[in-house]
Amino acid sequence: MSKSVMRGAWCGLIAGIALCCLAGCETSGTKTSRLKQNWESYPSEHFVFYYPPNSPRLARMAEFAESCEEISGHLCGVLQIKADRTVDFFVFNSDPQCDSVLGRAAGFFEDDQIVMRIGQHPGGYVALAMCHFINRQPPVFDFLATGLFKLYAQPSVNVHAETFTFERQDRLIPLADLTDTASVKDPAVYATEAASFCAFMLANYGPERFKMMWSSTLNLPESIAKIYGMDLDRFETEWRKYYRRETGRT
Repeated sequence: MSKSVMRGAWCGLIAGIALCCLAGCETSGTKTSRLKQNWESYPSEHFVFYYPPNSPRLARMAEFAESCEEISGHLCGVLQIKADRTVDFFVFNSDPQCDSVLGRAAGFFEDDQIVMRIGQHPGGYVALAMCHFINRQPPVFDFLATGLFKLYAQPSVNVHAETFTFERQDRLIPLADLTDTASVKDPAVYATEAASFCAFMLANYGPERFKMMWSSTLNLPESIAKIYGMDLDRFETEWRKYYRRETGRT
């Protein structure tokens, strides 16, 4: 697995776009540090929000912050993690504005910071930021970050029903192939399936094992065997039973 692919998934780009950072280039963290001196700020429990003066977001920042805190509180409860510091959260007015400052479009988590534009759903990026408190590193398995991003970025989507539909259409990706992000041909299937799998692991086996998976340095079959006590084929069978039950199928 290439570092660029892993970083792409960690930044929440569920379409599988890799982010390549040239050695010696200025990081997003360095560039956003300048914004703190000139932008408005709004602190909350887990975040410090920064936004341009006279931003349309200004009048609704308290509401936006409350929404982000609700998401982070839910995730910290589900995963039983505790944030030991605040996360800087930059809210641009548009992609062109972000590109002019950072040299890229808004919508990523990097350098311990969230960068978004008005109109994007914050859930996925908040999820990645909170999960960073597990061990300060992206997971070895990209699909864990992608799955959580999908669950919290699109909370109204029934990922189990969609996964069942993909199975009926013979488009489902075997679990053994989820780690091969470079060969993913259908990002929508990959992201939805990853979300369903994450929900299955959390609902059936709890947060501690999920966090062990997040931090595991073993390959997927070895991780499943060590953490969940079964081989990969059986674990996949259990997952398929789960999403079928969640959609009223057996």
